[in-house]
Amino acid sequence: MSAGAAQAWFTAGTIPLILAGGAHALLALRDTVRPRSFAPIERSVKPAIEDTGIRLVGKAAPSMWRVWLGINITFGLGLFSFGLVCLLIATHDFKLVEEIDAIRPLTIAFSAALFAVSLRFFFYGPVIITGVATTCFTIATVLSL
Repeated sequence: MSAGAAQAWFTAGTIPLILAGGAHALLALRDTVRPRSFAPIERSVKPAIEDTGIRLVGKAAPSMWRVWLGINITFGLGLFSFGLVCLLIATHDFKLVEEIDAIRPLTIAFSAALFAVSLRFFFYGPVIITGVATTCFTIATVLSL
């Protein structure tokens, strides 16, 4: 197959990660002002987690609510950044993807790990997004061989 087809599949694998990561970070960031997306359904839970610290950091512990939002913002930024860096590499010089042996297995491993976590802990949206990314990166790798 052509390098163009491999590049197209690789690029396609980055798009769900960029979109989902960006949306995740923005929704969590919005929740710092107007909680909706990552707030508990049961309204009585949010005040409880706002008043509860996390033991991990000692006496000056932030509330579980702040930690929860911070984790979601950084997760979204990480997903967005990984997808964006892969997209930039693929569109700037796809030969780097083909020449640096670790890039293709890394993209498959990263998206497959997210897929496994999604299957175990999340709902159908993240499963579909990470499944599509894993499939695209795998097809791109097969076409590049």
